[in-house]
Amino acid sequence: METDKKRKFNKFSLFLLPSLALLVVAVIICVKGSVRDAGQVSVRGKYQAKTAEMRRRLDEDAEAEKLKAVENAQNLREQAAQSKLVRSPLVTPVGDGQDDVTVMIYMNGSNLETFNGFASEDIYEMMYAESNPKLHILIQTVGTMEWQDHGIASDHSQRYEIKNNKLVLLDDSLPQLDCTIPETLTDFLNWGGSLYDSDRYFLVLWDHGGGSVDGFGYDEWQEEDDSLTMDEIVQSLYNSGMKFDFIGMDACIMSSIEVCYALYDYCDYCVLSEDFESALGWSYNGWLSALAQDTSIETPKLAKILIDDMIRDIGANDFGSSSTLALIDERYIPAAFDAWMNFAYANEDSLLSINYSREVERSGRARPTPSDKVSYDLGMYYITDILALAVSISSPQTKSLVSKLSNCVAYYNCSADNIGLTGISVTLPYGDNDFYASLEKVFAGIGINKQYVQWLGNFQTQAAKENYNNYYNYYDFDEEWSGWDDFDYEDWYDEEESEDDWDW
Repeated sequence: METDKKRKFNKFSLFLLPSLALLVVAVIICVKGSVRDAGQVSVRGKYQAKTAEMRRRLDEDAEAEKLKAVENAQNLREQAAQSKLVRSPLVTPVGDGQDDVTVMIYMNGSNLETFNGFASEDIYEMMYAESNPKLHILIQTVGTMEWQDHGIASDHSQRYEIKNNKLVLLDDSLPQLDCTIPETLTDFLNWGGSLYDSDRYFLVLWDHGGGSVDGFGYDEWQEEDDSLTMDEIVQSLYNSGMKFDFIGMDACIMSSIEVCYALYDYCDYCVLSEDFESALGWSYNGWLSALAQDTSIETPKLAKILIDDMIRDIGANDFGSSSTLALIDERYIPAAFDAWMNFAYANEDSLLSINYSREVERSGRARPTPSDKVSYDLGMYYITDILALAVSISSPQTKSLVSKLSNCVAYYNCSADNIGLTGISVTLPYGDNDFYASLEKVFAGIGINKQYVQWLGNFQTQAAKENYNNYYNYYDFDEEWSGWDDFDYEDWYDEEESEDDWDW
């Protein structure tokens, strides 16, 4: 009996032991697998964390580089302001009609095209201009829900060239681009610059304008408040590395000393409107034909044709309305801005005592508003004509400022109603905290003096708010102003003051 039991026990033991061994091995394998998986999860997590950290550092480096570039540009402009030397031109034509020229038109048709076809009309003007194998006219279409003509796509952006009086599609591979982000403009500039290695480049931004703070562009595919602000435009220009004969904006109210200050490092001249432009905008046939006839034409001569044609044509058209257009010589802008700051600091009490923004009302290419207004007031954008302001305040700093401004405005013309604007404005944010918050960011991004930006915060004070609707009356200036050619500072000079009181 005992022997049989022992045998049965031994057989069971022989079966049990391997099973236990297998179980132990399985447990060990599972534990190792769990440890391995945990290790993999840990490694993946560390990798993701490193990637996120790397991206964060890259973003910080990019922002630091941008801030450094802005600071360097500001230092150079401040040095230029203190120097009696005028900056050399950024672009030097080859001459004798031998220049290869590229005109780049960033055409955000927006509701101007959707409802009235104004962009299509301007393209016709470009197509009918004279042509030259050395002249390349490039167009990028953006921001429009419904193009009216030329077979231009409405569901995506495209790139064209006007060649032999025809609109030729060069790139149909683009999605619907957002014209209000700097990357879109940069990409267009890089594309155009690589397509034609030219001796001279011109850049035109076509659309609505919102002044030095709201900037350029109303894109029908984006939010109504979206725009390409001046700090973003500077970012685009900086990233492209390009320099231009002139940068023009076929848009409202962009001719301000702050806009010109922002563009100082990127062009020799600006062509800008201080007023609300007529919806017709620029006339393109004349100046493009002149450029085709002589690709080495001097920029001031070319711009005079552009400006005079626009003023003439809007007066002869039922869609025409009051307009101004100025050619600004960028070389003198730092000195003028420095003179303005000296004037502003010295006359702070006067500037804060009353709202010096202009009350001029116009319709045309002002940016659309939620209420669909058709009439706009320059005061809504805190636009003050800088010359009219300067001569309205008797100050030792006035004559220096006027002298510097006269150097900046190389040519100016306006419609027959003579609204009293002189070609270039300055922005003073009377009693508007939200506007100042936007201004603070944009002005810092274009390298404007930090002390000055902080000083502008004074215009948010209660004193300014109380005088928000108490505008300065420019009637006397408007009556006497007849253009820069006939301008005489002594007309506004207080003869009772001794010249010894003035700091020339």
